[in-house]
Formats: sequence, structure tokens, C-alpha cells
Amino acid sequence: MANYHNDWVSWEVDPSTRTSTHVFTKYAPFTDASVANDSVTTILTMGRGIPSVNLVTNPSIESATISMYTVSGSAISQSSAQAATGSNSLLVNPANSAAGEGFYWTSPAIVGDRNPNGSFLVASCEVRGASASGDAELVIQNSSGTDLVASTSISLSTAFQAMTVKYRLPNIGSGTYRVMVRSKTQHNINFYADKIHVEQRIGDDNIPDYVDGAQGLNYEWLGAANASISKRRAGLAVLRGFKLVNESSTVADIIYVGLDCDASASTGIPVYGGETFETYWPIDFREKVTLLAAQNTPAAHGVFWGIHQG
Repeated sequence: MANYHNDWVSWEVDPSTRTSTHVFTKYAPFTDASVANDSVTTILTMGRGIPSVNLVTNPSIESATISMYTVSGSAISQSSAQAATGSNSLLVNPANSAAGEGFYWTSPAIVGDRNPNGSFLVASCEVRGASASGDAELVIQNSSGTDLVASTSISLSTAFQAMTVKYRLPNIGSGTYRVMVRSKTQHNINFYADKIHVEQRIGDDNIPDYVDGAQGLNYEWLGAANASISKRRAGLAVLRGFKLVNESSTVADIIYVGLDCDASASTGIPVYGGETFETYWPIDFREKVTLLAAQNTPAAHGVFWGIHQG
């Protein structure tokens, strides 16, 4: 199923249990990278990362359709005035009638899991006040609106701040849950909500970085953009090859390439100005790629490729 992060292996191509025969399914291009001559630049850090699935279908409010969010003592609207990612956020106007005013998102049916390490519903969201006043919290509720667990409340400021919360799910049965963003105390300070992420984690309670299909390489929507579940695939964990072009027309503008080490004149592969270096055989590096210029700040472009696990 695509709704679980621990299905990530089925998202990838593994023709053999021998990683030496895996096809190269991961790549990472780079363009116009300026290479310093007085400090090492890490241009790639290898790592699978945390595969993740965001169940929220309009998590950065880029779609004007906001019917997946239900008001509770407030008014909500799409706003382009502030955004933590993309161009929009959800503007929340508390009615100032009571504490706990905001909005909630309702999950699909969440099925328990008997994993000995537990199954968790995790959520995160970023909020920003229209002014530096008021407060907010992130809450997981049952289907009837009873609080199960709440985040630490934050004091609203004129910068986006992250809130996170997690709830250990029952081992058996299924149910729907509400994830609510609301005022902690009674106030009428408008605030903006963005980067809303909700996920069921099986076997761990990691709260992963925000996911939507527009975040770049290894991210995708499972349906229409800004109207469907999204996921983050595993990243490039093992470097198998690369191509680097030194864009400088000055031969002495050497770029040294370090593989799993800090690049230097003694440890790096020299790529002279105007030259291209490309591997034509499989290599195996699992930590980082670094660059250092011999002089000036030459630019480089190219691509790395490899596999998602080793």
C-alpha cells in the first residue's frame, strides 16, 4: 500500500539482493555550483533519508479547494499574504468566543498494527501570527473531537514556527482521527497555518520533515497535484558514478573533487578549467562528495547517480 512509509522498498527497483547489480535508479543534478577556494563545499551527502507519506491532500494550501479542513469556532480562507512553502497558507480567524478555536483535518480510516515497536499517528504544522500575540497548539483527537494528545503550545510571532505531536495507536481495530490546529487560549489574533503533515508510522514514532509532491527530487503526488496524498522516496545512498563539468575557461581554475573525504590538492580528483570528468565504471562511495577550487571561484555543473541502499 502507498499509505505507509514502511512500504518504501516496494516503491523502488531491486533486481537482485546483490547491490553491485542494482540498476542506477537515483540521480542528483547540480547546476552553476560556485566552488570556493578557501573552504570545502559539500555538494552531495549520501543517504536514504526517511521515506515518508503525507496523508493530507492539500497540505500547503496551494489549491483553492480547502474543504478537507473543517472550521471549529473560526473562519478560514486561502491566503497569499504569508507562506512557509509554496505561495499560500491557510488564514485562520478565531471568533474570540472561547479557547480552542481553529480548524481540523479528518483522517481516512487508520488501521492498528501489531508491530512490537508500536504504530503511531504523527502530525506537524507551521504557524505564524498576523502579529506577535496570541498562541496556538496542534492536537490529535478521536473521531468525536475528544483530545487524545496535544503539542506544546507556542506563542505566535511574525515568523513561522513548527508544532509537532504524536499518538500511539491501538494495536487492533481501525478508526478516524482529527488533527486540529487551534488557539490555546481565547484570543482574536489571526494566524496562518502551512506545511500540514499527517502520517501513520509503523515501527517508529519519527516525525519526518514535511512532504508534498512539489518539494523536489524524490517527492511525488500519488494523484493530482495539491489534491492527493504525497510521498518522499528513498534518496541516493550509494554513489555509483558522476559527471562534473568545470565551466571556467581558465585552465588553472582547477576543481578538486573529494569522494568520502574533504577535497584538497592531495586528496581530490583534479578537473581543470574547461574540462569534464566522468566515471565510466561503477564506483562505491557512501558518505559525501566535496569540492575545492585551486583559485578563484569557478562554477561547475553535472550529475550524480547511484542506488537507494547498500
